[in-house]
Amino acid sequence: MKAIRAKLHVSQAEFAEAMGASVDTIKGWETKRRNPTGLAAKVLATIQDNPAFFNELASH
Repeated sequence: MKAIRAKLHVSQAEFAEAMGASVDTIKGWETKRRNPTGLAAKVLATIQDNPAFFNELASH
């Protein structure tokens, strides 16, 4: 998770806003206290495979 965000050069707050999640959720994913499930997991997999998708997601 953190590697994806680092590759995109965005903060936890920016990533949280684009994902429609809280910063606490992003922190939980990064520290492995929580695991993304459902649609969030699919979106993260898509971003990992196609980082440009994040820009599309963040623009909405």
